[in-house]
Amino acid sequence: MWRTLRLLSGWRSNHRLFVKESRDRRPVLVVGLVSGIFALLVFIIVAAVGIGGGASNQREGTHWSERSADATADSEPRVRYVPYNGLANQQSDHDSSAVRRSDDSEQHRAVVRNLSEVLRDRYDESDLRYGSDGSEGSILPLDNGVVPSSGARFHTPWELILPSAGIRAAVVQVGLTPDGAMGSPDNPFVVGWFNRSANPGELGNALLGGHRDYQDRDGNIDVGVCWKLDETRIGDQLILFNQSANRYYVYDIVDKATILPDSEEAVRYLSQTRESVVTLITCSGDFDKETHSYAERLIVVALLNAVAAPDA
Repeated sequence: MWRTLRLLSGWRSNHRLFVKESRDRRPVLVVGLVSGIFALLVFIIVAAVGIGGGASNQREGTHWSERSADATADSEPRVRYVPYNGLANQQSDHDSSAVRRSDDSEQHRAVVRNLSEVLRDRYDESDLRYGSDGSEGSILPLDNGVVPSSGARFHTPWELILPSAGIRAAVVQVGLTPDGAMGSPDNPFVVGWFNRSANPGELGNALLGGHRDYQDRDGNIDVGVCWKLDETRIGDQLILFNQSANRYYVYDIVDKATILPDSEEAVRYLSQTRESVVTLITCSGDFDKETHSYAERLIVVALLNAVAAPDA
């Protein structure tokens, strides 16, 4: 733009004499010429400002798009979020009701009561026969989806209590298998929390998994922590105890299903939710002796109902 204005200034200087002479001879021509030059200057300035502004807006738009793309890439979850509607394998068409249930969940979390006030049925500690604190360490071979999960670096402050299945077990971290699937613990007496899912007690779907039975490195065969999980029913309560915070997170079982591990239904159960949900997974169905794996997966889904303190 400035180069254009400089050229126009030079053109005006070189023709000053012509204008002076023409002014005396042809006043009308001079007035028309001056008006034309002024209009041309206005047009050029407006056009230059418009082009510059458009380029600036285009640059700003590009930068905003790049920032948005980067932000989306950084913040986008690895698994898609779906509204929870009481059945984790279905998507709700009523977002407002999903948000309302989420608000209710938040209110439950904010109200801390004594555990005895929250539990519908008392349980006997002697009936919690399946599970341990993980002190056995790693006893399973690292194949068929088993990943390292024993030791201090895999420790969590959580303990799972599921009276209907007789479970009281430590919760340890598990990561991905070499082929990118959710791993299972190397100790059959603990429950694995998939460390890329939601944290227990927080909004989202906390994925937990445990062995139904096992064969250890020495060839010993026995039952695992989830041996009786199939006896759990909708309406039962699941409890996660945070030892560090000394708080019980009490969930209601809202769904139970047997699915194929590679099905679309399985993907939906593994998806994240807007509410605080726990999904507990174990093996089920026919056992293939050649692959040493089960054909199906048993899924139990629980929705957070209350946070409680130990009874005084």
